[in-house]
Amino acid sequence: MTFSAPAGDNGPSRPLTGYRVIDFSQIVAGPMAAMVLADLGAEVIKVEPPSGDASRQLGSKPDRGYYGMFDTFNRNKKSVVIDLQTDAGHRHALALIDQADVMIESSRVGVMDRLKLGSEAVLERNPYLIYVSITAYGERGPNAQRGGVDVAIQAETGWMSITGEPDGPPTKLGAVPIDAATGHIAAQGALAALLARERGGRGEVVRVSLYDVGCHLHAHDFTDYLTMGWLAKRTGNFPAATTPSGVYQTADGTMVLSAYMPHHWRVALDILDDESLRNDPRFETMKDRVLNRDALLPALQAILKTRTTADWMSRFSAARITSGVVRNTGEAAESDQFAASEMVVDMSDGQRRVRSIRTPARYESFDVPSPIPSPALDADRSTVLADLVSVEPAPEPVE
Repeated sequence: MTFSAPAGDNGPSRPLTGYRVIDFSQIVAGPMAAMVLADLGAEVIKVEPPSGDASRQLGSKPDRGYYGMFDTFNRNKKSVVIDLQTDAGHRHALALIDQADVMIESSRVGVMDRLKLGSEAVLERNPYLIYVSITAYGERGPNAQRGGVDVAIQAETGWMSITGEPDGPPTKLGAVPIDAATGHIAAQGALAALLARERGGRGEVVRVSLYDVGCHLHAHDFTDYLTMGWLAKRTGNFPAATTPSGVYQTADGTMVLSAYMPHHWRVALDILDDESLRNDPRFETMKDRVLNRDALLPALQAILKTRTTADWMSRFSAARITSGVVRNTGEAAESDQFAASEMVVDMSDGQRRVRSIRTPARYESFDVPSPIPSPALDADRSTVLADLVSVEPAPEPVE
């Protein structure tokens, strides 16, 4: 069976124009995956419980009454409340799934089966559905029945053990990188399955776990351990495998310098203009510099503190040596590069002002249109359910 998506009425068609996604997920990973598909043109219907997606109550300053997590990952979607615990809600959910190309869910293992919305049940009804299931630990192993959030997965996949200062405690990464990466990988899986279906296949079940993604994101550390038995450790702001590369204080701030490749090191020595570094045999080769990092790093730090960040950045950038200014979020958002990259998507409407970040990929043949703000809870009930009246049971005939 061959599928083709109809072109949109306005402007060039995006790849998923004409496809429908039913998003049963909450918080970050699943909503991120659905949002990526929405940006590519899919119609995304977000099915929420009566209490709404829990991220509607998540924000860094809840006392200010703004919960940015939901706005970040739920633009370009429609919202409908369906109570999956009720018979009518179950019928509505099945009717939506019958019309869908992709379904995304992020419940604990077994929950959707108990609701009779598991992959086996719905693929029997809609054999061309792409069923994307996101869980904490996958469906196998001793942790399969456990739930999990980003910080717990960071702990159990080794991330916290390699983050922080060597003599300090294990430290979590900022934000929710495993959740976000899981969303992108789930979207990638959905797109691959849709491509296979277009080529004459049928539906597919795509399973992605936060745990698998957490391991995958530092695969090189697992390669070292599985191959050589080497255990990755915390090294603070200085990577274990490359020297000099890391975070340094300047006369007025903080910067990153990475000049470990042989030709970069030779150029950096000219800029640093220090004969003791240039003539020290302990720093001659890449291997020497790694083995003698305890001597090199303080010497380099002392030199970098003699000039301002702007001065060093000007010198290193002109010489094409990798360097960077350590910025906070506000400084990054106000930078010239941020503006040039056109990162901001404005989702403001007549009632509130919301600005966020676009998804990273760019395409030459089409643009992602101006985003629709994240929906109010159940905002699209009438339009979403308008086509589903036929699923309601017919009234009993009057005797």
